[in-house]
Amino acid sequence: MERMNWLSRLASRGPGHRVPQGASLQTPVMADPETCLMVFKNHWSQVVRILERQGPRGAPGGADDLSAVRNHTYQMLTLLAEDRAVPLVPTAPGPLLEFALREDLLTRVLTWQLQWDELGDGVEERRAEQLKLFEMLVSEARQPLLRHGPVREALLILLDACGRPVPSSPALDEGLVLLLSQLCVCLAREPSLLEFFLQPPPEPGAAPRLLLFSRLVPFVHREGTLGQQARDALLLLMALSAGSPTVGRYIADHSYFCPVSTSWDGCRVWCRHLPVKEVWRGYAPGPSPLASSPLGLNATPGIGVGMKLGLMWIRQV
Repeated sequence: MERMNWLSRLASRGPGHRVPQGASLQTPVMADPETCLMVFKNHWSQVVRILERQGPRGAPGGADDLSAVRNHTYQMLTLLAEDRAVPLVPTAPGPLLEFALREDLLTRVLTWQLQWDELGDGVEERRAEQLKLFEMLVSEARQPLLRHGPVREALLILLDACGRPVPSSPALDEGLVLLLSQLCVCLAREPSLLEFFLQPPPEPGAAPRLLLFSRLVPFVHREGTLGQQARDALLLLMALSAGSPTVGRYIADHSYFCPVSTSWDGCRVWCRHLPVKEVWRGYAPGPSPLASSPLGLNATPGIGVGMKLGLMWIRQV
């Protein structure tokens, strides 16, 4: 029941989260599958011309190229979100998704766009845009996209790029947390896919990486909707880790989350911010002043989940 509550809270999305549709980003008209595939391939052929104009390590073209790729990508991802599997083969990818997987479309476009980060101009705006597009695709797709390796690879590339030093902004933070939340919702429906997001150590002796987890942690103490959404997603992710010993071991050994959450020192840090009289006076009937303390209330679920995870490991010993 708890997991279903998290799912319903995470999946609720207001109209403000949609990608804005301006004059340059018009939603393509839905048509029959053959026409959609033809339009999709036409957009992609124009993108490929731009992508192949430079060498693999060459600098991108001008701002016009970046704008063109952006517009074509939006059109393609909107079509891809509406793509459906063929009724005769319901388990196979739909025609557009099959083409996108074969061309490694998402990774190629994203890798090309990330070259622009080296120039240092407009990185924040582009990253927020990329997050919105991928969130739209993940949340609105009519097929289980995360089952496919090329889709997961593109998502991991984007999440990795979000760890680079970029000036933060409300739009960027909101886009990142919203994408992470939607990914957690999708993984809750197919928990077996969670381990695919655990990346091996980049070098011998290093720790593995679970970007879904590490990108959420910085937001868990934020106030307002953003912080609550991050906490819900993190709690759901930790609940899912109970069915994955590998991911559970990563959280316990490498995430630096459980030692802080469950240790006495960590509890003292949180308690230091609680109303002193309420902490020492003990229980009193009636409304508690803690209800007006977001830090106190928000810290409690983290401690509880950390303790549950610790108990899970104790039972296994």
